[in-house]
Formats: sequence, C-alpha cells, structure tokens
Amino acid sequence: MKNQNKNQVKKYVVAFLLSNLTTILPIILILILFMGAVVAGSSGSSDSTTGKRTRLTAQEVAQKANISVERAEDVIKILNWQLSKEKFTLEGASGSLANAERESDFDPKLTNPSGGVAGYYQWSGWDGNTINGDRWAKASSRTLDSTVELELMSYELNHGYKKVKDYMQKATDPFESAKYWSEHYEGVSLSDGQTKLDKLEKDSKKWYEVFKGTIESDGSSGGNAIAGSVDVPFGQVSTDLPSGYSIDKEITKDGYITQSYPYGQCTWYVFNRAKEFGINFDPYMGNGQDWAHKSGYEVTNTPTKHSAVSFQGGQAGSHSVYGHVAFVEDVKDDGSILISECNVIQPMQETGITDFRVFTAEQAKNFMYVIGK
Repeated sequence: MKNQNKNQVKKYVVAFLLSNLTTILPIILILILFMGAVVAGSSGSSDSTTGKRTRLTAQEVAQKANISVERAEDVIKILNWQLSKEKFTLEGASGSLANAERESDFDPKLTNPSGGVAGYYQWSGWDGNTINGDRWAKASSRTLDSTVELELMSYELNHGYKKVKDYMQKATDPFESAKYWSEHYEGVSLSDGQTKLDKLEKDSKKWYEVFKGTIESDGSSGGNAIAGSVDVPFGQVSTDLPSGYSIDKEITKDGYITQSYPYGQCTWYVFNRAKEFGINFDPYMGNGQDWAHKSGYEVTNTPTKHSAVSFQGGQAGSHSVYGHVAFVEDVKDDGSILISECNVIQPMQETGITDFRVFTAEQAKNFMYVIGK
C-alpha cells in the first residue's frame, strides 16, 4: 500500500512538472545564471586585466624614482593591478604606492618577525605570529609572492575594505589618498609617529609625477595593433609600415587641428597624433628641434613609446636650422624604434603625407625623446 502511494505521488509530480514546464524552465535558468554570477563575484575583483596601465618600463621607473630595476618592477606590478583590476585613479594608486614604500620598500619578501607582518603592505599573521591579527589567513597561500599578495589585497578591497576601494576609485589627490589608505587599510592613525606624514606626502606626489601622462589602455595595443609587412632598411623613408613593427592606432588624421601649427608640418602632425593617445603637448613647442628644450617637459635618451622624438638640426637628415620632430610608434625589445612623421616627403609643400622610418638601437639612443603630458 505504501509503495502504491509513493508511485501515485511520483506520477502527480511528473504530470505537474510536464504541464508547467514552460513556466518553470525560465525560472530554473534565471536561478542558474544568478548562482553563476554570485560564484564569479565571490573572489572579489575580475580576473580580466582589461583597463589601464603605465607604458613605462622598469628601467624608466627606476631612473625616474632612483630605485633599483627589481623594485621598479614591483612598483609597476602594484600600479597596473590597482589601475586595471580595482579601477583606482592614478591619484589613488599613487597614495597606495606611498604606503607600500613606507611599509616594505616594495619588497614582497620583507618580513618583520616581531610584529608578525610580511609582504608589500605588511599584512599581519605571518609565520604564526598573530599579535596584530591574521590578515594572511585570507591569502590563497602563505607565500611571499607578489601575485599571492596582490590577490590578497584584492580580496580585502572587495570584502572588509570595500570602502577603501570606493575611495581610491574616486580619489583626486595623491596625498589625501595616502593618508586615507594609511588610516583605513593599514590601520595606522594619522597621529601615530609610524605614519610618517612628511614622507607619505613626498612619496605620494613623487609617484603621481612619475606616472602622470604615461597611463594608457590595455587595449591600445595587442589585438588592435596594425602590423607592418614591408621590408624597409633602417633609416629609409617609407610610406608603407615596416615589417616587424606595429602601430597601435590607424593614422587617419581625422579631426587634426591647425590651431598653432601649419597643416602638413612635422609639428602639426606630432601634436595631433599624440592627442589620439590622450597625450598632450603645448600648442607652442616651437620648431622640431625646439621640442627637446621646451620648459616643463621631461626629456630622455631612452627610446619611449608614444613620445615625440626631437631631432636636432641635421640629425637623421633633418633641416639644419629647424630640425625635425616625429612620433615614436613602437619600441622593440632590442631597442630599435619605429617613427611616423610628416613633412619629409615633398617637404615644405603642406602635403600632409605621412611616412615611417625605423632606427637601430645604436641610432635611437642618440635621439632626444620628449614625454607628453
């Protein structure tokens, strides 16, 4: 009798489900999608690295900030992670970097056994010492590794320290960001001598100046890049893009203005080409050779992508009196560079024709590169 009742119930249930399938199925699908979203979001920030990052190399950062190349690599890791994954503003990231410098000098393996803290931001609970808490408990592993530590930071910023993340995403002042991070993420009161307010102010502003004007989208190269396919000897002018090199954006000249630079001049081209990447130069930089001497701009002999290369009179075939300026489209690992330019083919005729040239690393290191803002 009991088995008959069970079978009868099963029949009723099956009949109900079949008769209401069109109603129940969408609900089930919605629940599946919802649970998937919850699981995806439970780890904190997205695994995607689409966002912003600095175009500076570790060598350039080391030179600008007077630190070792090894530590500069750590600085770039932290910065790019915070910009890309956590969507910090540059001001917010600069304040956070100032704290990391104070806490560990950007050494992911730095430990303080007496305090039980370790890593970039000296998280508590290291090596079994929980005198200051145990923030390491949330790490994927108790390993002094940069990725493990940045993942721990992301976990905290998306859980117990969400307010800190919210603040850094809207931050407009490096020093204010540094103070907020110190107080609300590090847990160090501003009145505490350990805060080192003077150093925080100096370092937060330093990091902002180091990276200002160098932040670009992850998507500005890679999948959107246009690769060259024509063999072009070093130094030779070509209207075709040389093989082995690429440009991050097509050169269309749409929207190019003639506010202060005459149409077709090298200065007109570089001023407008730079703007396509969010890089700005003064409308009155002077002749091509004058760009390297314009007050307020950083100039380096290190080949720098998306900078203006300012040729002095006669250099690389430039005009003996006015010099020349071009835009650095690509810098290869071997140090060679690709430039785009105007007013080289049919010079002084305002044709606006764009051409390309490539230079060896040995040639490139003799040029002056002006970093835009």
